[in-house]
Order: sequence, then structure tokens, then C-alpha cells
Amino acid sequence: MADSQATGDFIGVLFIILSEFLLAGVNAIVKFVPWSPQEIMVVRYSVDFVLCLSTCAVMGFKMPSPGIALRLTLRGAAYCAFIAFLWAGLRSCLPMGDVVVLVIASSPIFLVASARALLHEEIPARWPLQLVLCIAGALLIDKPLAIDQDCPASTGLLPLGAGFFGAMMNLASRSVKEVPPPVVCLFNDMVAVLFGLAYMVMISQDQPALEEGHIAGLVVLSAIIGWVGLMSNVKGYQSVSFAGIASIAGYISVPLGYGIQVFIFGEVPDLLSGLGALLICSINLAFAVEKLIAAKRGASQALQPADEEPECAYKQLKESAGEARDHDAVAGA
Repeated sequence: MADSQATGDFIGVLFIILSEFLLAGVNAIVKFVPWSPQEIMVVRYSVDFVLCLSTCAVMGFKMPSPGIALRLTLRGAAYCAFIAFLWAGLRSCLPMGDVVVLVIASSPIFLVASARALLHEEIPARWPLQLVLCIAGALLIDKPLAIDQDCPASTGLLPLGAGFFGAMMNLASRSVKEVPPPVVCLFNDMVAVLFGLAYMVMISQDQPALEEGHIAGLVVLSAIIGWVGLMSNVKGYQSVSFAGIASIAGYISVPLGYGIQVFIFGEVPDLLSGLGALLICSINLAFAVEKLIAAKRGASQALQPADEEPECAYKQLKESAGEARDHDAVAGA
């Protein structure tokens, strides 16, 4: 049981890391698009919906029961709330990096507490230490407590709200482990498109400038990349045995965002930011390597009983024939 969990944890971490790389690419693309957030949401998740629906048809995935469908719909609602709070924080007086750090620093706390209360998941002894180190690295990079005097402290509630709803979304993914990721994302897309359309009707009367072909192409490209990223994220959270493992792996988004800031936008980091990025990368790399070693050790140990069983059977046969002799079992030599 422990061996299969170690393997699942390692696979889940890989999916989360892949997801963060892809979604970081989406953020870089969307940054150059002059459309409003609701316009991007409608186009992006319409494309995502077609991709998920096509995948479900090709793979033969069936629609879930009404109870599971309700959970998936609630997950989609949590995702839309996450996006709403995140975008509100990004458009507020808070610096973009501070918003991202507050989200990733608060979301694991909400996630682990909820997983413990609702799913009765145990918290590994070393996980709090890993969490503290990652939070310390995030604070070194963006220093979110240094809020400008013209920006009220209550503004920090926006990224905290995004962290909470992001945790609820990931928790919902873990409560529907039996549902294939394309089906999960299909419901997510339906809710997101309806949310975007409703927002456009209530808040803005402007329509997407679809005649701008190059911009529409960038949005469609971001939709395809984001689709693979979201499916990887869902699969990652479904694969791990403990929600905090996926949360720790998600901290790789900090050095990724940091790298985009340096290499694309040319903003030179300070010493503390470099130390923070190094700390976060180191703890996540060490965690992934540990899971890989545990998975390999579990696989080798799983083969040992199979090697010993024929030896025991042969010995019993010898004893029953009156030709018993001592045997030294050597496994894995």
C-alpha cells in the first residue's frame, strides 16, 4: 500500500510541475492580449470545452451520475470564483508578484485544513516544515507584507480569497478521483463560459474584437496550452495520496513567474528574491527526488516475495519426500 502511494505521489508531482510550466506559458501569452478578462474567458474556455468534449467522445468516457455532476459543477463555480478574486487582485493596487505569492502561500493552508476536516487525510510529519520553507522562499521573492501606504491592507483579502477558492477547486478534484480529467474539465468549461457570458452582459456591453486575427490566434493558442495544463493539474491532484504533496509541488510557479519576469520583461531581481527562488526550487527538487527513490525501493521490494515463494514451495516438497535440507534464500542478489 505504501509503495503504491509513493509511486502515485511521484506521478502526481510530475503532473503538477508540468501543469505549472504550461500555465505559466499561458500567463505570458495572455499578458500581451488587450482583451478584457471576460472576453478571454469566453473564447478560451469555449475552445477548451470543444477539446474536452472531443476527448470524451474519442476515449468513450461516459457522463457522471447526477451526484458527481453536482460536485463537478460546484468545482467549476469554485474555479470561477478563484479567477474573479485573482483578477481583482491583479487589477488592484497590489503588485502582481505580491498577489501571486499571497495566493500560493494561503491556498495550501486552506487546502490541507479542508482535506483534514472533510476527507480525513493525515498530515505527514515533515510536511509543515516543507510548507514553512516554501512560504519563507515566497516571502523573500516578493515580500507581500510591504504594502504601499496608498493601498489599504484590506486589499490583501482579494488574493486570500483566490487562495481559498483555489483550494476548494483542488479539493473538489480529489473528491472525484474516479472521474477522468477530461470530464472534470468539461464541467469546468461549461461553468466558466456561462460565468464569462453573464459577466459580459451585466458588466460590459463590449464584444470581443474577433476581427483581430492575430490576437484571436494567441487566445486560441493559450486555450490549447491551458487545456493540457489544467488536465495535468487535475490528474496531479487525483494521483497524490495527500493534498499537501501537490500543494508543495505547486510552489514551482514562484520561480517560473520569477524567470518570466527576468528573461521576458527584463526586470533585474534583488539578492533576497534570488535566495527565495533558490530555496523553493531546492525543497521541491528534494521532495521529488525523495518520492522517486521511494517508488524505486517499493518496486524492488514488491518483487522479493515473488522470488521467495517458489523457494519455499520447493523446500516443502523436499521435506514431504523425506529429503529435507537447509536452504539459504537469497533474493535480489
